[in-house]
Amino acid sequence: MTKIVKFPKHKIQYSDRFFRKIDPKAVTHCIKMSNPKLSAKVAHAIALALVYTTYVELVLDEEEIPQEIVDIVRNNDFKSFIDNSNDKRFN
Repeated sequence: MTKIVKFPKHKIQYSDRFFRKIDPKAVTHCIKMSNPKLSAKVAHAIALALVYTTYVELVLDEEEIPQEIVDIVRNNDFKSFIDNSNDKRFN
């Protein structure tokens, strides 16, 4: 008897699973519980920053990205991606 094993064509990467499963409101609640002096808005902003930073790190680990871009992202220099002072459309 032969067994046929079908492998999924599109493997779901961990970053996608993390992003779908994480609940920013739960992270906000945890931050608010450990720091009661924070306002809800500040706690939510911190939670979103943590979620998106973790997502970026997971994607950088999964994808083949040039090292100079990885270094820019890990140094939190996101403005360099949108700073188009040499672009004539913005002048």
